[in-house]
Amino acid sequence: MNQITAAPRTGFDIIVVGAGIIGVCAALDLQRRGQKVALVDAAEPGSGASFGNAGIMVNTNLRPVFAGMTPLSFFQMLRNPASPLNVNWSRFPAMVPWFLRMLRHAGPAEVARITRALGDLCQPGAGLYAEIWSAAEAHELVDGKGNVALHRSEASIRTQWKALSQIREMGVEMRQVGPDELRALVPSVSHGYTHGLYSPSFQHALDPQGLIARLVALFRARGGELFREEVRRIETQGKRVTGVVTADGEIAGESVLVACGTGSAVFAKAMGEAVPHQAVGGYHVMLNDPGITLDRPVLPIDFRFAITPMGKSIRLAGIYEFGGQGRPFRKDLVDSMLAHIGKVLPGIRTAETVQWRGYRSYLPDGLPIIDASRRKDGLFYAFGFSSSGMINGASAGRAAGAVVTGARPDIDLSPFRLGRFA
Repeated sequence: MNQITAAPRTGFDIIVVGAGIIGVCAALDLQRRGQKVALVDAAEPGSGASFGNAGIMVNTNLRPVFAGMTPLSFFQMLRNPASPLNVNWSRFPAMVPWFLRMLRHAGPAEVARITRALGDLCQPGAGLYAEIWSAAEAHELVDGKGNVALHRSEASIRTQWKALSQIREMGVEMRQVGPDELRALVPSVSHGYTHGLYSPSFQHALDPQGLIARLVALFRARGGELFREEVRRIETQGKRVTGVVTADGEIAGESVLVACGTGSAVFAKAMGEAVPHQAVGGYHVMLNDPGITLDRPVLPIDFRFAITPMGKSIRLAGIYEFGGQGRPFRKDLVDSMLAHIGKVLPGIRTAETVQWRGYRSYLPDGLPIIDASRRKDGLFYAFGFSSSGMINGASAGRAAGAVVTGARPDIDLSPFRLGRFA
Protein backbone atom coordinates (compact mmCIF):
# COMPACT_ATOMS: atom_id res chain seq x y z
CA MET A 1 0.00 0.00 0.00
CA ASN A 2 1.31 3.47 -0.86
CA GLN A 3 2.10 5.55 2.17
CA ILE A 4 -0.10 8.65 2.51
CA THR A 5 2.13 11.70 2.87
CA ALA A 6 -0.17 14.61 2.03
CA ALA A 7 -0.81 17.09 4.84
CA PRO A 8 -4.25 16.74 6.43
CA ARG A 9 -7.01 19.13 5.42
CA THR A 10 -8.54 20.51 8.63
CA GLY A 11 -11.12 22.84 10.07
CA PHE A 12 -14.34 21.12 9.01
CA ASP A 13 -17.29 20.72 11.33
CA ILE A 14 -18.67 17.84 9.26
CA ILE A 15 -17.44 15.66 6.41
CA VAL A 16 -20.19 14.23 4.20
CA VAL A 17 -19.14 11.05 2.40
CA GLY A 18 -21.16 10.70 -0.80
CA ALA A 19 -22.17 13.29 -3.39
CA GLY A 20 -25.45 11.75 -4.48
CA ILE A 21 -28.77 13.44 -3.83
CA ILE A 22 -28.87 12.46 -0.12
CA GLY A 23 -25.33 13.64 0.61
CA VAL A 24 -25.66 16.88 -1.33
CA CYS A 25 -28.98 17.81 0.28
CA ALA A 26 -27.58 16.96 3.72
CA ALA A 27 -24.53 19.12 3.02
CA LEU A 28 -26.75 22.06 2.05
CA ASP A 29 -28.86 21.68 5.17
CA LEU A 30 -25.79 21.47 7.39
CA GLN A 31 -24.54 24.71 5.83
CA ARG A 32 -27.91 26.24 6.63
CA ARG A 33 -27.28 25.27 10.24
CA GLY A 34 -23.95 27.09 10.27
CA GLN A 35 -21.64 24.12 9.73
CA LYS A 36 -18.39 24.21 7.73
CA VAL A 37 -18.86 21.23 5.40
CA ALA A 38 -16.64 19.07 3.22
CA LEU A 39 -18.26 16.85 0.59
CA VAL A 40 -16.17 13.86 -0.51
CA ASP A 41 -16.78 11.46 -3.40
CA ALA A 42 -14.43 9.87 -5.92
CA ALA A 43 -17.07 10.01 -8.66
CA GLU A 44 -18.72 12.94 -10.38
CA PRO A 45 -21.51 14.25 -8.10
CA GLY A 46 -24.82 12.59 -8.87
CA SER A 47 -23.28 10.02 -11.23
CA GLY A 48 -24.42 6.89 -9.36
CA ALA A 49 -27.95 5.88 -8.42
CA SER A 50 -28.89 9.57 -8.31
CA PHE A 51 -28.21 9.65 -12.06
CA GLY A 52 -29.74 6.34 -13.11
CA ASN A 53 -33.32 6.46 -11.85
CA ALA A 54 -36.81 7.28 -13.00
CA GLY A 55 -36.19 10.95 -12.18
CA ILE A 56 -39.17 11.33 -9.84
CA MET A 57 -38.40 14.05 -7.28
CA VAL A 58 -41.78 14.58 -5.60
CA ASN A 59 -43.96 11.53 -5.00
CA THR A 60 -46.16 10.95 -1.98
CA ASN A 61 -47.56 7.58 -3.13
CA LEU A 62 -44.87 5.55 -1.38
CA ARG A 63 -45.46 1.97 -0.29
CA PRO A 64 -42.84 -0.75 0.21
CA VAL A 65 -42.20 -2.67 -2.99
CA PHE A 66 -42.85 -5.98 -1.21
CA ALA A 67 -46.32 -4.99 0.08
CA GLY A 68 -48.70 -7.94 0.13
CA MET A 69 -46.16 -10.49 -1.12
CA THR A 70 -45.92 -14.03 0.21
CA PRO A 71 -42.92 -16.34 -0.22
CA LEU A 72 -44.80 -18.10 -3.03
CA SER A 73 -45.83 -14.93 -4.90
CA PHE A 74 -42.34 -13.49 -4.51
CA PHE A 75 -40.75 -16.64 -5.94
CA GLN A 76 -43.25 -16.62 -8.81
CA MET A 77 -42.34 -13.01 -9.61
CA LEU A 78 -38.66 -13.89 -9.69
CA ARG A 79 -39.46 -16.71 -12.13
CA ASN A 80 -41.67 -14.55 -14.37
CA PRO A 81 -39.70 -13.01 -17.29
CA ALA A 82 -42.19 -10.12 -17.47
CA SER A 83 -41.71 -9.24 -13.78
CA PRO A 84 -39.48 -6.30 -12.78
CA LEU A 85 -37.92 -8.52 -10.07
CA ASN A 86 -34.90 -10.56 -11.14
CA VAL A 87 -32.25 -12.57 -9.33
CA ASN A 88 -28.91 -14.14 -10.11
CA TRP A 89 -29.93 -17.71 -9.36
CA SER A 90 -26.44 -18.90 -8.45
CA ARG A 91 -26.55 -16.47 -5.53
CA PHE A 92 -30.16 -17.08 -4.58
CA PRO A 93 -29.55 -19.68 -1.81
CA ALA A 94 -27.30 -17.30 0.12
CA MET A 95 -29.90 -14.53 -0.21
CA VAL A 96 -32.89 -16.56 1.04
CA PRO A 97 -32.53 -15.40 4.69
CA TRP A 98 -32.57 -11.76 3.57
CA PHE A 99 -35.62 -12.35 1.37
CA LEU A 100 -37.47 -14.09 4.19
CA ARG A 101 -36.63 -11.21 6.51
CA MET A 102 -38.01 -8.78 3.91
CA LEU A 103 -41.22 -10.80 3.55
CA ARG A 104 -41.82 -10.65 7.31
CA HIS A 105 -42.65 -6.98 6.70
CA ALA A 106 -45.11 -7.68 3.85
CA GLY A 107 -48.25 -8.19 5.98
CA PRO A 108 -50.93 -5.51 6.39
CA ALA A 109 -49.81 -4.18 9.78
CA GLU A 110 -46.18 -3.84 8.77
CA VAL A 111 -47.03 -2.34 5.38
CA ALA A 112 -49.23 0.25 7.14
CA ARG A 113 -46.44 1.12 9.58
CA ILE A 114 -43.79 1.40 6.85
CA THR A 115 -46.08 3.39 4.56
CA ARG A 116 -46.78 5.86 7.35
CA ALA A 117 -43.06 6.27 8.04
CA LEU A 118 -42.25 6.76 4.35
CA GLY A 119 -45.11 9.23 4.02
CA ASP A 120 -43.95 11.24 7.03
CA LEU A 121 -40.46 11.39 5.55
CA CYS A 122 -41.34 12.34 1.99
CA GLN A 123 -44.31 14.68 2.50
CA PRO A 124 -42.22 17.76 3.42
CA GLY A 125 -40.12 17.15 0.31
CA ALA A 126 -42.05 19.34 -2.13
CA GLY A 127 -41.68 22.46 -0.03
CA LEU A 128 -38.06 21.75 0.89
CA TYR A 129 -37.11 21.02 -2.70
CA ALA A 130 -38.82 24.21 -3.85
CA GLU A 131 -36.55 26.20 -1.52
CA ILE A 132 -33.44 24.41 -2.77
CA TRP A 133 -34.32 24.69 -6.45
CA SER A 134 -35.01 28.39 -6.05
CA ALA A 135 -31.68 29.01 -4.32
CA ALA A 136 -29.85 26.95 -6.96
CA GLU A 137 -31.75 28.59 -9.85
CA ALA A 138 -32.69 25.13 -11.07
CA HIS A 139 -36.45 25.33 -11.60
CA GLU A 140 -36.13 24.79 -15.36
CA LEU A 141 -34.68 21.33 -14.68
CA VAL A 142 -37.87 20.16 -12.92
CA ASP A 143 -41.33 19.57 -14.37
CA GLY A 144 -44.53 19.19 -12.36
CA LYS A 145 -47.37 17.79 -14.46
CA GLY A 146 -48.11 14.81 -12.23
CA ASN A 147 -47.97 11.09 -12.97
CA VAL A 148 -50.44 8.56 -14.41
CA ALA A 149 -50.61 4.86 -13.52
CA LEU A 150 -52.02 3.05 -16.56
CA HIS A 151 -54.66 0.31 -16.27
CA ARG A 152 -56.29 -1.97 -18.82
CA SER A 153 -59.55 -2.48 -16.92
CA GLU A 154 -61.81 -0.99 -14.30
CA ALA A 155 -61.15 -4.01 -12.06
CA SER A 156 -57.41 -3.31 -12.19
CA ILE A 157 -57.75 0.31 -11.13
CA ARG A 158 -60.18 -0.65 -8.34
CA THR A 159 -57.50 -2.96 -6.94
CA GLN A 160 -54.87 -0.21 -6.93
CA TRP A 161 -57.31 2.35 -5.53
CA LYS A 162 -58.02 0.05 -2.59
CA ALA A 163 -54.31 -0.65 -2.03
CA LEU A 164 -53.62 3.09 -1.82
CA SER A 165 -56.40 3.84 0.68
CA GLN A 166 -53.95 4.58 3.50
CA ILE A 167 -52.05 7.04 1.34
CA ARG A 168 -55.27 8.86 0.42
CA GLU A 169 -56.18 9.02 4.10
CA MET A 170 -52.83 10.73 4.68
CA GLY A 171 -54.06 13.57 2.46
CA VAL A 172 -52.33 12.64 -0.79
CA GLU A 173 -54.31 13.85 -3.80
CA MET A 174 -55.11 11.32 -6.54
CA ARG A 175 -58.08 10.53 -8.70
CA GLN A 176 -59.32 7.87 -11.07
CA VAL A 177 -59.71 8.86 -14.71
CA GLY A 178 -61.62 7.18 -17.51
CA PRO A 179 -60.73 6.78 -21.19
CA ASP A 180 -61.37 10.36 -22.30
CA GLU A 181 -59.38 12.06 -19.53
CA LEU A 182 -56.67 9.44 -19.79
CA ARG A 183 -56.28 10.24 -23.47
CA ALA A 184 -56.16 13.97 -22.66
CA LEU A 185 -53.41 13.41 -20.10
CA VAL A 186 -51.42 10.95 -22.23
CA PRO A 187 -52.46 11.35 -25.89
CA SER A 188 -49.86 8.85 -27.14
CA VAL A 189 -50.95 5.97 -24.88
CA SER A 190 -52.25 2.74 -26.37
CA HIS A 191 -56.04 2.37 -26.54
CA GLY A 192 -55.57 -0.89 -24.67
CA TYR A 193 -55.33 1.25 -21.54
CA THR A 194 -58.80 2.35 -20.51
CA HIS A 195 -58.31 3.77 -17.02
CA GLY A 196 -55.69 5.71 -15.12
CA LEU A 197 -54.80 6.84 -11.62
CA TYR A 198 -53.66 10.45 -11.84
CA SER A 199 -51.42 11.84 -9.08
CA PRO A 200 -51.06 15.59 -9.74
CA SER A 201 -48.42 16.23 -7.07
CA PHE A 202 -45.65 14.31 -8.83
CA GLN A 203 -42.66 16.32 -10.06
CA HIS A 204 -39.72 14.93 -12.03
CA ALA A 205 -36.23 15.97 -13.06
CA LEU A 206 -35.55 16.62 -16.72
CA ASP A 207 -31.84 16.00 -16.08
CA PRO A 208 -31.17 14.34 -12.69
CA GLN A 209 -27.38 14.67 -12.78
CA GLY A 210 -27.57 18.21 -14.15
CA LEU A 211 -29.88 19.12 -11.29
CA ILE A 212 -27.43 17.75 -8.72
CA ALA A 213 -24.62 19.70 -10.41
CA ARG A 214 -26.62 22.88 -9.74
CA LEU A 215 -27.01 21.91 -6.08
CA VAL A 216 -23.28 21.23 -5.78
CA ALA A 217 -22.58 24.63 -7.33
CA LEU A 218 -24.81 26.20 -4.68
CA PHE A 219 -22.97 24.23 -1.97
CA ARG A 220 -19.62 25.52 -3.20
CA ALA A 221 -20.89 29.09 -3.59
CA ARG A 222 -21.86 28.97 0.09
CA GLY A 223 -18.31 28.06 1.08
CA GLY A 224 -18.45 24.26 0.96
CA GLU A 225 -15.47 22.29 -0.29
CA LEU A 226 -15.78 19.37 -2.69
CA PHE A 227 -13.06 16.70 -2.76
CA ARG A 228 -13.07 14.28 -5.69
CA GLU A 229 -11.31 11.55 -3.75
CA GLU A 230 -11.99 7.96 -2.75
CA VAL A 231 -12.57 7.53 0.98
CA ARG A 232 -10.53 4.55 2.16
CA ARG A 233 -11.52 4.59 5.81
CA ILE A 234 -13.08 6.62 8.58
CA GLU A 235 -10.44 7.84 10.97
CA THR A 236 -11.05 7.48 14.71
CA GLN A 237 -9.28 8.19 17.96
CA GLY A 238 -10.69 6.10 20.76
CA LYS A 239 -14.47 6.39 20.57
CA ARG A 240 -14.34 9.62 18.59
CA VAL A 241 -14.37 10.12 14.82
CA THR A 242 -11.64 12.51 13.67
CA GLY A 243 -12.15 12.54 9.90
CA VAL A 244 -11.60 10.38 6.84
CA VAL A 245 -8.57 9.07 4.99
CA THR A 246 -8.65 9.23 1.19
CA ALA A 247 -6.23 8.19 -1.51
CA ASP A 248 -4.77 11.72 -1.30
CA GLY A 249 -4.47 12.06 2.46
CA GLU A 250 -6.49 12.86 5.55
CA ILE A 251 -9.43 15.21 5.77
CA ALA A 252 -10.01 16.12 9.40
CA GLY A 253 -13.40 17.02 10.83
CA GLU A 254 -15.41 17.01 14.02
CA SER A 255 -18.03 14.66 12.56
CA VAL A 256 -18.62 12.37 9.57
CA LEU A 257 -21.93 11.66 7.82
CA VAL A 258 -21.87 8.52 5.69
CA ALA A 259 -24.34 8.97 2.83
CA CYS A 260 -22.76 7.07 -0.03
CA GLY A 261 -25.50 4.59 -0.93
CA THR A 262 -24.35 0.99 -1.24
CA GLY A 263 -20.87 1.88 0.02
CA SER A 264 -22.34 3.06 3.32
CA ALA A 265 -22.92 -0.47 4.59
CA VAL A 266 -19.22 -1.22 4.06
CA PHE A 267 -18.21 1.69 6.29
CA ALA A 268 -20.83 0.73 8.89
CA LYS A 269 -19.49 -2.83 8.99
CA ALA A 270 -15.94 -1.53 9.43
CA MET A 271 -17.21 0.41 12.46
CA GLY A 272 -18.72 -2.78 13.93
CA GLU A 273 -22.28 -1.88 12.91
CA ALA A 274 -23.17 -4.42 10.24
CA VAL A 275 -26.70 -4.13 8.85
CA PRO A 276 -28.71 -6.55 6.63
CA HIS A 277 -28.01 -4.69 3.41
CA GLN A 278 -28.42 -5.55 -0.27
CA ALA A 279 -26.99 -3.69 -3.25
CA VAL A 280 -29.80 -4.10 -5.78
CA GLY A 281 -29.10 -3.46 -9.43
CA GLY A 282 -31.25 -0.98 -11.31
CA TYR A 283 -31.36 -0.63 -15.09
CA HIS A 284 -32.51 2.16 -17.33
CA VAL A 285 -32.54 2.84 -21.03
CA MET A 286 -32.74 6.30 -22.57
CA LEU A 287 -34.63 6.58 -25.86
CA ASN A 288 -32.94 9.61 -27.44
CA ASP A 289 -35.10 9.69 -30.57
CA PRO A 290 -38.50 8.45 -29.38
CA GLY A 291 -40.50 10.10 -32.15
CA ILE A 292 -43.45 10.84 -29.84
CA THR A 293 -44.29 13.45 -27.23
CA LEU A 294 -44.87 12.53 -23.60
CA ASP A 295 -45.81 15.32 -21.19
CA ARG A 296 -45.68 13.46 -17.88
CA PRO A 297 -44.33 10.21 -16.38
CA VAL A 298 -46.50 7.12 -16.70
CA LEU A 299 -46.41 3.71 -15.03
CA PRO A 300 -48.07 0.81 -16.87
CA ILE A 301 -49.31 -1.43 -14.08
CA ASP A 302 -49.12 -4.55 -16.24
CA PHE A 303 -45.39 -4.08 -16.98
CA ARG A 304 -44.32 -2.16 -13.84
CA PHE A 305 -41.56 0.02 -15.24
CA ALA A 306 -41.54 3.80 -15.16
CA ILE A 307 -41.62 5.85 -18.36
CA THR A 308 -40.34 9.39 -17.80
CA PRO A 309 -39.92 12.24 -20.30
CA MET A 310 -36.56 13.97 -19.92
CA GLY A 311 -36.30 16.83 -22.40
CA LYS A 312 -36.52 15.35 -25.89
CA SER A 313 -35.68 11.88 -24.59
CA ILE A 314 -37.72 9.27 -22.72
CA ARG A 315 -36.26 7.11 -19.94
CA LEU A 316 -37.47 3.62 -19.07
CA ALA A 317 -36.53 2.47 -15.56
CA GLY A 318 -37.69 0.16 -12.81
CA ILE A 319 -35.89 -3.18 -13.11
CA TYR A 320 -34.65 -4.83 -9.87
CA GLU A 321 -31.68 -7.21 -10.05
CA PHE A 322 -30.73 -9.05 -6.86
CA GLY A 323 -27.25 -10.58 -6.64
CA GLY A 324 -25.90 -8.90 -9.76
CA GLN A 325 -22.83 -7.14 -8.36
CA GLY A 326 -19.68 -8.24 -10.14
CA ARG A 327 -21.70 -10.00 -12.84
CA PRO A 328 -22.06 -8.96 -16.49
CA PHE A 329 -24.58 -6.37 -17.62
CA ARG A 330 -27.94 -8.07 -18.22
CA LYS A 331 -28.91 -6.84 -21.68
CA ASP A 332 -31.96 -9.11 -21.57
CA LEU A 333 -33.44 -6.95 -18.79
CA VAL A 334 -33.19 -3.85 -20.96
CA ASP A 335 -34.54 -5.81 -23.93
CA SER A 336 -37.57 -6.74 -21.82
CA MET A 337 -38.46 -3.07 -21.35
CA LEU A 338 -37.86 -2.34 -25.02
CA ALA A 339 -40.06 -5.29 -26.02
CA HIS A 340 -42.98 -3.89 -24.03
CA ILE A 341 -42.72 -0.14 -24.58
CA GLY A 342 -44.42 -0.31 -27.98
CA LYS A 343 -47.43 -1.92 -26.33
CA VAL A 344 -47.71 1.13 -24.06
CA LEU A 345 -46.80 3.92 -26.48
CA PRO A 346 -47.49 2.75 -30.05
CA GLY A 347 -45.14 4.14 -32.67
CA ILE A 348 -42.32 4.93 -30.24
CA ARG A 349 -38.85 4.59 -31.76
CA THR A 350 -36.29 2.48 -29.88
CA ALA A 351 -33.32 2.40 -32.27
CA GLU A 352 -31.23 5.11 -30.56
CA THR A 353 -30.61 4.13 -26.93
CA VAL A 354 -28.20 4.65 -24.04
CA GLN A 355 -28.26 1.85 -21.47
CA TRP A 356 -27.14 1.94 -17.83
CA ARG A 357 -26.91 -0.18 -14.69
CA GLY A 358 -26.17 0.95 -11.16
CA TYR A 359 -26.81 -0.21 -7.60
CA ARG A 360 -29.21 1.00 -4.93
CA SER A 361 -29.02 0.48 -1.21
CA TYR A 362 -31.79 -1.75 0.18
CA LEU A 363 -32.67 -2.81 3.72
CA PRO A 364 -35.20 -5.60 4.37
CA ASP A 365 -37.92 -3.40 5.89
CA GLY A 366 -37.86 -0.89 3.03
CA LEU A 367 -36.90 1.98 5.36
CA PRO A 368 -33.61 3.91 5.34
CA ILE A 369 -31.25 4.54 8.22
CA ILE A 370 -31.01 8.16 9.39
CA ASP A 371 -29.25 7.98 12.72
CA ALA A 372 -26.13 8.42 14.81
CA SER A 373 -23.64 5.61 15.26
CA ARG A 374 -24.00 3.51 18.40
CA ARG A 375 -20.25 2.91 18.57
CA LYS A 376 -18.46 6.10 17.54
CA ASP A 377 -19.15 9.64 18.66
CA GLY A 378 -19.43 12.05 15.76
CA LEU A 379 -20.40 9.37 13.23
CA PHE A 380 -23.76 9.47 11.46
CA TYR A 381 -25.51 7.52 8.70
CA ALA A 382 -28.07 8.29 5.98
CA PHE A 383 -28.50 5.38 3.56
CA GLY A 384 -30.75 2.50 2.55
CA PHE A 385 -33.28 4.57 0.58
CA SER A 386 -34.12 1.75 -1.85
CA SER A 387 -35.64 3.35 -4.94
CA SER A 388 -36.73 6.56 -3.22
CA GLY A 389 -33.45 8.43 -2.76
CA MET A 390 -34.34 11.18 -5.25
CA ILE A 391 -37.80 11.50 -3.71
CA ASN A 392 -36.45 11.80 -0.17
CA GLY A 393 -33.32 13.83 -0.86
CA ALA A 394 -34.49 17.16 0.55
CA SER A 395 -36.40 15.76 3.53
CA ALA A 396 -33.69 13.20 4.39
CA GLY A 397 -31.09 15.94 4.13
CA ARG A 398 -33.08 18.08 6.55
CA ALA A 399 -33.48 15.13 8.94
CA ALA A 400 -29.79 14.23 8.77
CA GLY A 401 -28.88 17.85 9.46
CA ALA A 402 -30.97 17.76 12.62
CA VAL A 403 -29.44 14.48 13.80
CA VAL A 404 -25.86 15.66 13.22
CA THR A 405 -26.33 18.99 15.00
CA GLY A 406 -28.49 17.67 17.83
CA ALA A 407 -31.48 19.76 16.78
CA ARG A 408 -35.05 18.57 17.14
CA PRO A 409 -36.11 16.92 13.84
CA ASP A 410 -39.30 17.99 12.10
CA ILE A 411 -40.60 14.41 11.94
CA ASP A 412 -40.44 11.24 14.04
CA LEU A 413 -37.16 9.53 13.09
CA SER A 414 -37.61 6.46 15.29
CA PRO A 415 -38.55 4.19 12.32
CA PHE A 416 -35.17 5.00 10.76
CA ARG A 417 -32.95 4.10 13.71
CA LEU A 418 -29.87 2.00 13.14
CA GLY A 419 -30.60 0.01 16.29
CA ARG A 420 -33.71 -1.63 14.83
CA PHE A 421 -31.38 -4.22 13.28
CA ALA A 422 -29.54 -5.00 16.51
